[in-house]
Amino acid sequence: RWTNGILIGGGILYVLLLSLPFVPGVELGVLLMCVFGKEGIVFVYFATVAGLSLAFLLGRLLPKDWAESRLQKLGFSRDRDNPDDGIEGMLDTLTRNSRFRQSRFWSFLSRYRYLTIAVLFNIPGNYLIGGGGGISLACGISRRISWKWFLLTVVLAVSPVPLLAFFGVIQLETFLGIPKE
Repeated sequence: RWTNGILIGGGILYVLLLSLPFVPGVELGVLLMCVFGKEGIVFVYFATVAGLSLAFLLGRLLPKDWAESRLQKLGFSRDRDNPDDGIEGMLDTLTRNSRFRQSRFWSFLSRYRYLTIAVLFNIPGNYLIGGGGGISLACGISRRISWKWFLLTVVLAVSPVPLLAFFGVIQLETFLGIPKE
């Protein structure tokens, strides 16, 4: 039997790991939910919100010059007349295709940015763009996302799996290989 101290310790480690880009947060969260049952489900939900919020805040606190220099090392540099446009220009290079930027899809993504963030958190394979921690960090670095709306987006976007598990729609025992009685 696992104690609450181990749940809290695992939860703190989960928050810290989830706030890092390219860490498989969903798998860690499911593991904690499987091991700790209903108590773990509630704890993992709040820890997920905390971890993604921590990544966002870290991105927001990073000095703009430091973030720009790191993005330049990754090849996202673009010569700009206005130095204040540096990071925005670098992030825009992710969408170099001008036809894409003028498409309805791009217009939809930029108009409904919080919905886009919620979808990105929940699509399979989001680890390719940094997972939840990377998405949150990028949102914080961009400084185009409001903290309160980001938090609301995270609260809603990460709730389906814990709710489905809490109400028994997703059977966590199957992940552990425990036969049904």
